[in-house]
Parts: sequence; structure tokens; C-alpha cells
Amino acid sequence: MFKLTVAALAVVLAGTAAAGWRDLRIDGSSEAAFAKSLDEFKGKLSPAHRYVLGEALKDIWLEGEKQAEADQREYTDSDYYAQLHGLSYKEIVTLTDPTGDTAKDRYRVASLSQRYGGPSLPSPNWTGGGSPPIGFSGQQVRGATQSDMLPAGRAATGHPCGVGVC
Repeated sequence: MFKLTVAALAVVLAGTAAAGWRDLRIDGSSEAAFAKSLDEFKGKLSPAHRYVLGEALKDIWLEGEKQAEADQREYTDSDYYAQLHGLSYKEIVTLTDPTGDTAKDRYRVASLSQRYGGPSLPSPNWTGGGSPPIGFSGQQVRGATQSDMLPAGRAATGHPCGVGVC
């Protein structure tokens, strides 16, 4: 009976530890709160999940700018924080692609690059203030450059996939 109790406790504790990052939420109430919540994500996510989240955050910013331009208004940092406020990892990575296919592809690429001796993914810097420019040529995007977010070699091409076609 004691072994069964210990085994059950181990399963519960393992489940709690694994679910820790899944329970995290973005706090978009201020820039400082946003930065703090992203630091919590960075501390608990694997490098592959950090990469997926960083790319999703860039997609959300770019989509927000595109929508604001269509509405003939400015997309501000406050708009961005409000859009992300209260969202979990899964909600963030599926916000611009509800199917989740983009996130799955990004995760697969990131985890395979690590598993098979590819370059390790850098730890992205997701904060930085100011509006990021559109494009993927190494410019700042929410405080991170393309080379911060992509495995080495991919950023050099200037194309999100690292090659001429995705």
C-alpha cells in the first residue's frame, strides 16, 4: 500500500511540474508586467517552445499592424499588450493560426535542429519597447532580431524558412 501511495504521489507531482508552463498567462496590464510574464515563460519553456512562442509573438504584432493599417489607425504597444493579456502559451501560438499547424511545424523544426546536432536555438529577448518594423532582415522585432529567434544559418538568408521557398 505504501508503494502505491508513493507512486500516486510521484505521478501527481510530475504532472504538476509538467503543467507548470501550461498554466502561465501573459500579464499585459503594463510593459513591466508583460516583461515579467515573458521572463516566467522563458524560465519554464524548453528552447523549442521558446522559439515557437517568440515567432508567434512576432506574428501577432505583424498581424496587429496589418489590421490597424487597414483600419487607418496606429497599432501601439498598449494594443499589443491588451491583445495578449491573460492568454496562455497555447492561446498565443494559435492566435494567428487557429489550426495550430504553424506552431506544430515550428516546434518540429526547432526540436529536430536540437536533436540532430543542429545549432542550438538562442534564448530570445521578447521585450524591448517600441514598434518593430515589418520584415525579416535582421531588424528588431519586439526587441529581438531575426537571428535571435532562428537557428543559425536560417537568419543569414533573410527568409523566414531559411531557403527560397517554404
